[in-house]
Amino acid sequence: MTANELADKLQNEKANTLLYVATVVDSANMLRQQAQEIEDLKNANRFIQNFAEEQHQRALALEMRELTDEEISQVYKEVSEPFGEKRLYEIHDFARAILKKAGEK
Repeated sequence: MTANELADKLQNEKANTLLYVATVVDSANMLRQQAQEIEDLKNANRFIQNFAEEQHQRALALEMRELTDEEISQVYKEVSEPFGEKRLYEIHDFARAILKKAGEK
């Protein structure tokens, strides 16, 4: 029975006291059931909102960080400085330093 059907039944059974009482009991049961369903939906909604927020935070954490040319140049200078200009710079050291710098942002 739907809420509308129950309301119609209440209106139509005012004259018959026994039927009216039974309908009132049905109404109370239906209200309890609907209250539980509403609470379940609220809980499901909270779960979905929390999950969406967690996913958003993860996406932000994984988002690519961009470095400016100036930052890349600075990292290059910091990494290559101890070796002097005579050393042929190893690209792997530079790449590791760039990734470390990007992770700090």
